[in-house]
Amino acid sequence: MIPQLQREEAAVSGTVPQWSIATKIGFRFAFSYFILYVAPGPVGSLSSYKKGTTLATGISDFVWHPLVAWVGANLLHLSGNLKEIPTGSGDELYDYVLWLCIAVLAAVITALWSVWDRKRPNYRQLNEWLRFFMRMTVGWAMLGYGVKKLVGAQFTPPTLPELMQTFGQASPTRLLWTFMGASPAYSFFGGLGETVGGLLVLVPGLVTLGSLISMALMTNVLMLNLCYDVPRKIFSINLILMCLYLLLPEAKRLTNVFLLNRQAEPVPQIPLFRDRQWNRIALIFPLLFGAYVLVVAGHQSIVDASELTATLPAPIRGVWAVEEFSVDNVPEIPKRSDPSQWRTVIFDQPKVLVIQAMNGNQMRYYMQLDSADKTIKLWNTADLHWRAVLDAEYPQPDEMVLKGQFGSQNVTAKLARIDLSDPQAFYLLNRGFHWVNEGVNNR
Repeated sequence: MIPQLQREEAAVSGTVPQWSIATKIGFRFAFSYFILYVAPGPVGSLSSYKKGTTLATGISDFVWHPLVAWVGANLLHLSGNLKEIPTGSGDELYDYVLWLCIAVLAAVITALWSVWDRKRPNYRQLNEWLRFFMRMTVGWAMLGYGVKKLVGAQFTPPTLPELMQTFGQASPTRLLWTFMGASPAYSFFGGLGETVGGLLVLVPGLVTLGSLISMALMTNVLMLNLCYDVPRKIFSINLILMCLYLLLPEAKRLTNVFLLNRQAEPVPQIPLFRDRQWNRIALIFPLLFGAYVLVVAGHQSIVDASELTATLPAPIRGVWAVEEFSVDNVPEIPKRSDPSQWRTVIFDQPKVLVIQAMNGNQMRYYMQLDSADKTIKLWNTADLHWRAVLDAEYPQPDEMVLKGQFGSQNVTAKLARIDLSDPQAFYLLNRGFHWVNEGVNNR
């Protein structure tokens, strides 16, 4: 069906290649669907959260927001939140209803288009523009994600609070992020593949190879999103669909090479313009676009990586075990299941203090240190009226005493630093890589 779109028929000069009715209908739907899906920002990619930046975004908000809310409430009878909220998820209920609305609207446009333009023999030129548009979209997405992995901005090394958290307490998404971040080399390898795929899909003559690489990598990403509940399922599915569309004209050739061991004839290329000079510009533009994405994404990724990996300086940074703990000058007897008694205090990120309770739960507080790290002010984002001011003392280099007002209580905690280089305490940090393993190390 659609593989015919790229084929030049060996016909007499002057004849016009005739597409089948099914091929024309399939193209009309694909064109309508992907244009609606991508503009002004691909659904689920989070780019649509940049409010008020473009006229297209404003028009989209004006059209889609009330339509999605009405369809969800009146046609689908959904009771969930039907508003677009920047929570970091690309799979909100709003996104799924919007995705459905786009597919239905694309079907309606296809029906009207098929009636209005039923006598047109083919859409070869318009199809080339759609493929050009898809190449830009796939290249942008692959380069953006690839560069983030290359510089360590997507999967950062596990933080100290994560190292103190048990597997059972972590969400599937957090477990995946920790797994990827624990091996910068593996994350770099994945980013390198995405970057290569994104670049190749922008290079004329290498689109098929770039699409194959990108589709393979995005299929793996989709499986990770599905199996670890990562909220980018809609976006990854549609990137795979775009790669498939780019590969459709090559379906027969790929089948001959990989399955049937037959000769594969080349597919003639259809230029975007009739003017040769404009076609040269059309060949160069994707390369310039790729360079632009690399520069912009690279700069932003470096900034993000610097912020995400920033840590407190010594001597305060570390995991501190609570050896003695008292509330209102009354010593507390350690109880394993006590959710309020401290077990460890973790200083890692510059503005966050994490206190791990005896039952293993971690409580995060916004933190402000004075210049000498002697006074610690804490805020609880879940309770705007809650405050804490603690004084820090260092009797010995690896000892700390925290005392002061902690909410409505006066607390005193004597802490001892846990050695991060101790393989018994932090095996993940200290195991390292070994070519030779005499046994299976699976502790």
